[in-house]
Amino acid sequence: MRFAEPAILWALLAVPLLALLVVYAGLRRRRALAAFAGSEAHVARFRGEVSANRRAAKAIAVLVAVTAAIVAAARPQWGQGTETITRKGIDLAIVLDTSKSMAAADVAPSRLARGVRAASSLLDRMEGDRIALVTFAGKSAIACPLTLDHEAVRLFLDAVDVEAVSVPGTALAAAIDEGVRALGPASTEGTLAKGRALIVISDGEDHEGGVDGAILAAKRAGVVVYGIGCGTDQGAPIPQGESGAYKKDAEGKLVTTRLDERSLRSLAGETGGKYYRATGAEGEVEEIAKALAAMDASGSKTVLKTRWVERFQIPLAVALFALILETLISDRRKLP
Repeated sequence: MRFAEPAILWALLAVPLLALLVVYAGLRRRRALAAFAGSEAHVARFRGEVSANRRAAKAIAVLVAVTAAIVAAARPQWGQGTETITRKGIDLAIVLDTSKSMAAADVAPSRLARGVRAASSLLDRMEGDRIALVTFAGKSAIACPLTLDHEAVRLFLDAVDVEAVSVPGTALAAAIDEGVRALGPASTEGTLAKGRALIVISDGEDHEGGVDGAILAAKRAGVVVYGIGCGTDQGAPIPQGESGAYKKDAEGKLVTTRLDERSLRSLAGETGGKYYRATGAEGEVEEIAKALAAMDASGSKTVLKTRWVERFQIPLAVALFALILETLISDRRKLP
């Protein structure tokens, strides 16, 4: 046996206090009666009309009702069963570039901010889909595993910055592999195959290579890749921290980072997806959302091996019965 809301059981500590309050109220009632009657003879006559045992029974019924109601609110559960859940939707991993070059401001307010806003807008358009978040620079990491809780994904998304992955550089191929891993196996026991996709949000810079191998891995896993490019062809210098300085090469010249669309176009085209450039109007987000909605979402069936059975109905019935009983009991003494 367990309780789904065990914290509510602390309210049971108030039951003894309620019992003391009932006793105190009875004493106050006796004193008030004595003051009203004016003499002990009159007090005895009034008390003879009321049954002390019936009043005690009514008080006990109220205390039982309160106790049972608190237990019911704590949601007691016992017994286990299995349940099959059918979900319509796809599995999607948002792969977000957090390398230093994403701090460039050739698109306002910055490439990373534009990418985060695109991902957030996409979340608003996804319903019933499981979503994961992967961040990458020189190394990739699963910031949020696959989940139906889109608000949890949004919390992690709002917290990303160019320091989200501490290893410098841009390893695009490794990020694609990590995104595929975040989606999990294409088919597992108790789970049917479903639509699977990656959204890669990046400026396209790649310092490690190996994109062709990542494309093959995505195709083998049945994953469609969509790309969103952040940046411009003209490019911009790379900010260095909050000092206002910019990154320079060994000769002291400013390093300019430019949008490189080649890898993103290749990833999207080879896997059946499509590449878009990030815009302020976010039309690309709407197009990707429509494409994802058209993917195979035939259903995913997952067997839950542990499901506790709710039993709050039992103490709730006890509470209702005690309240009804309290109203039916009269505190008047039966006449002979």
